[in-house]
Amino acid sequence: MSLFTRTPKETPNDPRPSLRGARSIAACVVWFTLAGCGEPSSGSSGVGDETTNGGAESGEVDTTDTGDESTTGSGEEVEEIPYEVRVRVTQDGVAKEGAIVMQAGSAIQQLTDAAGEAVVAIDLEIPGDRVVVASTLNARSRGADAPAPEEGEVIEVALTTIAEGDNEAYTFEDPGTPTDNGTTAKCAHCHPSQVNDWVRSPHRASASNPVVQDVYAGTSAAITTAAACTAVGGTWAAGIGPGAVPGVSRCYLGEGTLADLNPSCVGGVACELDATAFGACADCHAPGIDGVLGGRSLLEAEGFAYDYGVHCDVCHKVESVDLSAPAGVAGRLRIQRPLEGPAGSFEWLPLTFGPFVDVINPRMGATARDHFQQPEFCAGCHELMQEVLVPGAAIDAARWPEGTLPIHTTFSEWQNGPFAGVAPCISCHMPPDAEAGNGADIPDPENAGVTFGWMRPQGSIRRHQWGGPRQPETGLLDVAGAVFIDHAVDAGVLTADVTVKNVGPGHALPTGEPLRSMVMYVQARCDAEVQPAVGGDVVAPFSGALDQRTGAEDWSIWPGAAVGEVVRVLRATGGYHDYVGYGPFGDGTFDAAQKGMIAWDYVGQSTVIAVNGDQVTFDATLPAGDLALRGLAVSFGADHDAPLPNAGAPGFAFARVLADADGEVMVPHHRAVDVVSDNRLLPQQAWTSTHRFAVTCADPVVDVELVHRAWTPSLGTSRGWSGGETLMEASTK
Repeated sequence: MSLFTRTPKETPNDPRPSLRGARSIAACVVWFTLAGCGEPSSGSSGVGDETTNGGAESGEVDTTDTGDESTTGSGEEVEEIPYEVRVRVTQDGVAKEGAIVMQAGSAIQQLTDAAGEAVVAIDLEIPGDRVVVASTLNARSRGADAPAPEEGEVIEVALTTIAEGDNEAYTFEDPGTPTDNGTTAKCAHCHPSQVNDWVRSPHRASASNPVVQDVYAGTSAAITTAAACTAVGGTWAAGIGPGAVPGVSRCYLGEGTLADLNPSCVGGVACELDATAFGACADCHAPGIDGVLGGRSLLEAEGFAYDYGVHCDVCHKVESVDLSAPAGVAGRLRIQRPLEGPAGSFEWLPLTFGPFVDVINPRMGATARDHFQQPEFCAGCHELMQEVLVPGAAIDAARWPEGTLPIHTTFSEWQNGPFAGVAPCISCHMPPDAEAGNGADIPDPENAGVTFGWMRPQGSIRRHQWGGPRQPETGLLDVAGAVFIDHAVDAGVLTADVTVKNVGPGHALPTGEPLRSMVMYVQARCDAEVQPAVGGDVVAPFSGALDQRTGAEDWSIWPGAAVGEVVRVLRATGGYHDYVGYGPFGDGTFDAAQKGMIAWDYVGQSTVIAVNGDQVTFDATLPAGDLALRGLAVSFGADHDAPLPNAGAPGFAFARVLADADGEVMVPHHRAVDVVSDNRLLPQQAWTSTHRFAVTCADPVVDVELVHRAWTPSLGTSRGWSGGETLMEASTK
């Protein structure tokens, strides 16, 4: 006896050729059992959490083809006539009013009446198995075959209420990878394209990202020997390494989440051994740690929780989203792990939350939730209002009367912007997969049905790539910001007005992690000769310099200076940039001074040509000014890799600037006691800066480069991080 009633159409790269083409609910259940996916127990004739053979008697499988064509005994084709079926839905044996009922593969849904009944018109054009499905919020979706009925016949679908609560004994399942997908125990077996996207995404590396681990433990993964660690002032010691590996020796640099939040930590060394305050980092970066949800140390993440970060079985165990709760799992993201079991070869009966009602493959144990299509789901982690976390530090209650600081506000930036209700997060970060027939990569409509799902409208299946600044190949940075240049020459001075506009995102630019910034550089040329700047706006000091001196200090003394570095001199205009930023930086709460961006005017710069101890010699005398910044020259057209200390150069910078209790700025957010400025560009918002150059030609050109930075130059250099800067746009006029 064959499990299948139709020979499936195969595709060359199909990872499951022997299983394609299961045509009836009964066949699907038998396949499910024999394939070791779990053995459902007896129940109604639908497919779901409690069924065996779809009503077939004595172990026989109903192999009746319910396709679009039927034949008579003589082999003549008989044209089918559209028909309706009456469906009765019960839940726990009681007629269920308000249950969703639909033909699988259709977009038309109905609700059952007080008797638990509804009439479904069968669309003969829907390919694959002809099935009706019933679903409620607290039951797994189930289905039943829907042949043309006999007079008075009613199709029964019996639902069972999902056990309430979350199961801490449940072990999160392996998502698999594109090369590790051999069984249905791995999500990649049936969802290869989505896993292929996910495995290359930042979500997959949310826990294993060495930058996250370094900030958390106060370490540098790039420093691999005790001698090198001592040379940079660190301490080489053994502690718990990333992935919960005990006894790992690494370089501790003194500042990190664990060291900063745990007063018992001495010198910032191996604080993970006795830390009790974890900063809630793992609640979003490693949400799949088995056992108790929330409040875990990032260094407890091991196995799937470490290797795969935010993975399939975590997201698709989110039952609902509560925006009033703290960010992450056990807070805003309401995880529900199954309590029923064992079920066949499963320790726990499968339970999956997803966007579609008509997913009735018993391997999924699916029930539908609308939040997968909504931006509130992303807000589960991408919105964070944070209290001061460092012991002994305090917030300025007059400045922040609610007692929290806006740290991650990507969701509310979108919510208060022009794209709210028009283009949710998935519009850009999970774009439609034009090649996907459905979430299981169905190769052909003829294979549609219970096992592999139904064909979906084009565009309804989303890429699971979550593109952003850490994935330049997705192109989102290329279309995020635009640069516009206007300039004129008068009496040998070129005045350039450069406008940077947020033209793409529905949120601020940049957004997310506050260590990020966007920096714009400007230069003028006469042919290939760069012309000297003589005034105008500059890249703000928060962008990073190697050192700085006020006007009252000796500008010939620069400890650690090297030949080729430059010192830029700025003059304070006496005013502040009055920009429109997020929250109090744009709603009228703060005045220009409270918005925290001093308006600096460029004066000039000199290059270091000799160093004698701390004494330096310049190629030209430094002009007078209020602030001198030592850094590196800006090289237009060069490869952008790591952020460089270019503060004070002609240009501008955009960032949410966090400060710690000592006044240090652009600090990791766990140290923050204030947001001193936030001039990031909100959706469709623009900022124009002005720059002046002395030119020697009548027709000079202006070059502008706009870059995205993942972190500050000093932090990246001290930790040995590679990359971190991406060119967004280069314009010349």
